[in-house]
Amino acid sequence: MPAPSHFFVRADTVYPADRARPIQRGYVEVRDGAIAAVGAADEVQPWQDRPDVPVVDYGAATVLPGMIDAHCHLTLTGDGKTYEEQVLDPDEMMSLIAVSNMRRHLASGVTTIRDNGGRNRVVFVVREAIRRGYVNGPRMLLAGRPLTHDYGHFYWCNGVADSDAEIRAAVRRLVAEGADHIKIMASGGATAGNMPHYPSYTTDEMRVAVETAHGLGRRTTAHARAARSIVNAVDAGSDCVEHAEFLVPAPITEFGPGVASAGTMVYDPAITERLHEAGTFVSFTIQTGGWETLGELTAKRERDEHTAEDASRISALEAYFDMKLGIFSKLLADDMIDRLAISSDAGPYDVSFGGLQNGLVLAVRGGMSPTQALDAVTSVAAQACGIDEQVGSLQPGKVADLLVVAGDATTDITAAWDVQAVYQSGRIVAPVVASSGVDSAPIRHEAAATAFTIDC
Repeated sequence: MPAPSHFFVRADTVYPADRARPIQRGYVEVRDGAIAAVGAADEVQPWQDRPDVPVVDYGAATVLPGMIDAHCHLTLTGDGKTYEEQVLDPDEMMSLIAVSNMRRHLASGVTTIRDNGGRNRVVFVVREAIRRGYVNGPRMLLAGRPLTHDYGHFYWCNGVADSDAEIRAAVRRLVAEGADHIKIMASGGATAGNMPHYPSYTTDEMRVAVETAHGLGRRTTAHARAARSIVNAVDAGSDCVEHAEFLVPAPITEFGPGVASAGTMVYDPAITERLHEAGTFVSFTIQTGGWETLGELTAKRERDEHTAEDASRISALEAYFDMKLGIFSKLLADDMIDRLAISSDAGPYDVSFGGLQNGLVLAVRGGMSPTQALDAVTSVAAQACGIDEQVGSLQPGKVADLLVVAGDATTDITAAWDVQAVYQSGRIVAPVVASSGVDSAPIRHEAAATAFTIDC
């Protein structure tokens, strides 16, 4: 039986996002896949005049906009493997990994994703499969192959561009293939041989990419872990920077396989002032770098099953996240909250899909209120991606992407884990998908009996 095109959703709490006040005993009216009205059910009960229109009452729950993950990598497994292990998968396997990942993200309440880098044309093909109706998945904003220098971060995606002419050609080719935005590797990353605490492209090189992209109506975002790379990205005119860890050269610190050997994080308020002046968004991947591994090791310690090696790893990861949350807190103190999106960076190392809620919990730990954290994965993320006219808040005329969670997520952010329903364009897509279990729980892929080789 087809789902109704016109219905009401009720709950004890409705949070429209975008700094709005939570509505107690609220409702959302959905008509033809769009939001028709939002209000307080105790004040106005429009369904009384329309007894033929269904009402879905979730009771002690919160209705939110569908979450937006502004930084993920659909084709990567997020199961603890290094990049060098993951790239052994052929494109065909990466396509299937992407299908599994996006279904898990959708079931967790992420209705829109911005994929920030995949090999060859894999993500474009997967999006076409969604368009044809072969599989379900979040709305997809795609970068395709990220721009990087020879043997730079993600060079194995085959988006290497070293000269101005190569950079222009790469951007034009990506736009022709369907890229929604251009991802630029402004610093090194966790790819073997990289140095995350140094910039990789100069300001002038990045400006070529930004101007070419903007000339074709595309936004840009820059992988910028090094402090200097943030400055380069801002000066080049990038619309957004990813990670923003403020890494500077220093004696090398080792935090384990999930975090590349790097210098140290040193916050610089002058850089934040430049972000302010330029109106640049920051997509802060707060949970990447070993948060899930830290959780698993801490659980082992609580069961008194951890080893000396585990204890050392716990200490290193705790130090890393203390430093990272310190940067995050300083960005908040310097009024970046209106342009600070929380993103998962799902795919690399241990960041599994279906867990953007980890970022919400960490954001609150770093100083955000629950509603501010919810804004960071809805309205602010939509603005960072340039899609805030369509999604990101519960407003009449916007797409009816809804996330329903048990309890009151506006006062207890952990309630966001208890997903009751997910609607995409007014169509319920979970718990139908999530009920299998396969598409809601992290998958730890076993090593294949036969290794594939890829000519990178």
